Amino acid sequence: MERRTFLTAAAGLLAATAGCVGGGPETPDDGPATTPTPSITARSLEPLEGCHEAGSALISADGTTVTVEGCIVGKNGCMVAALDSATYDADADELTVRVVTEDESDTDEMCTQQIVHRGYRATVEFDGGLPGTTTVIHDGMDGEQQVAQAETNG
Repeated sequence: MERRTFLTAAAGLLAATAGCVGGGPETPDDGPATTPTPSITARSLEPLEGCHEAGSALISADGTTVTVEGCIVGKNGCMVAALDSATYDADADELTVRVVTEDESDTDEMCTQQIVHRGYRATVEFDGGLPGTTTVIHDGMDGEQQVAQAETNG
């Protein structure tokens, strides 16, 4: 008799605790989902033939790339557009593209003494998403000026 009472009690205890020990696959508690921080993987600038509006830039974004097409003013015929920097500020979620003019002439080369407009296309490629905004700065004959700003992620 004692054996039956013990087996009944044990069966009841097992039924009451079913699912409490090793109760199925565990799901990791990662906390809130985090979005990846964008990071620059490549940057480049190529000259364009001519440009329309001096001291201007247009910003576009597609997939993982931000593209800036602009027109910077140089002080003489030897000045060319150059990418000074393309930096991403994660705290502000902002890409800043800084384009300058540089003299590419040789030391014995003469330059035309006229103001020139230099077209360019700058591309900045990202991993982990695009920046929220992009700002374009020109530092040419007219000094440093912000020439464009646009939302690039959204």
